[in-house]
Amino acid sequence: MADILGLILVTFIYAMLILIVLWFSDIEKMEAIKDLFIAFLFGFAAALMAAGIESLITFFGISITSLFMVVIVGPLAEEYAKLDMSTSRYFLKRMDEPEDALIYAGSVALGFSFIENILYIISFSTQLKYIQLVDLTFQRMFLCVPVHMAATVVGITMYTYLREIYGLSNLEALILSIIPSAMLHGAFNLMAISGSTPILLMLVIISLIIIIFAWLTLRNMRESYKVPLTYRKNLYWLKYHINNW
Repeated sequence: MADILGLILVTFIYAMLILIVLWFSDIEKMEAIKDLFIAFLFGFAAALMAAGIESLITFFGISITSLFMVVIVGPLAEEYAKLDMSTSRYFLKRMDEPEDALIYAGSVALGFSFIENILYIISFSTQLKYIQLVDLTFQRMFLCVPVHMAATVVGITMYTYLREIYGLSNLEALILSIIPSAMLHGAFNLMAISGSTPILLMLVIISLIIIIFAWLTLRNMRESYKVPLTYRKNLYWLKYHINNW
């Protein structure tokens, strides 16, 4: 039991270090650290929501371990849950800078992947030798967490862009944003099934690049980003179309 608690503690410390990196990435107007921790906890709720959706799908006779579930249904359910939590009113009204969307969504994804990793540790603790459990823990920490975050970051960046530039409603932007998130997530799951570690590492590197690119993309929207998304009345959408009429 002490060994399992030690792995859980290591996983938690790793998650908190990433949370601090997210906090400091907001280089001009840092969010309250308690709000990021709340977003981290919202990731737990997202995990429950995704599990509920996946369990519902199994009632239609689809195996939880089937390729269809792992590559398509699972990624769609999980990315929907994470983006839904990331775009809750609690966080939207705090997003007074575009990159805040990335910080909150990244925190939610971090919480989601953390609780998922803990469940894996507990589930396999009776099936694997300790050294194998350590290997599983570190693989999930350094492979799964970055991809989980990158997938959600892709979605929240697209969500913010669709709301800001095209004036889409919250629901419209959310539905469209799930697609690229689920595609990245599904690609990772497919490669994980294949067991190709080099390809998984390549996807992790790509994920880190995606996170940086998404952060820069949101930073470039600062001039047009005047009001938190919850309270916007499509001001930039109107200005954009008047200028291009």
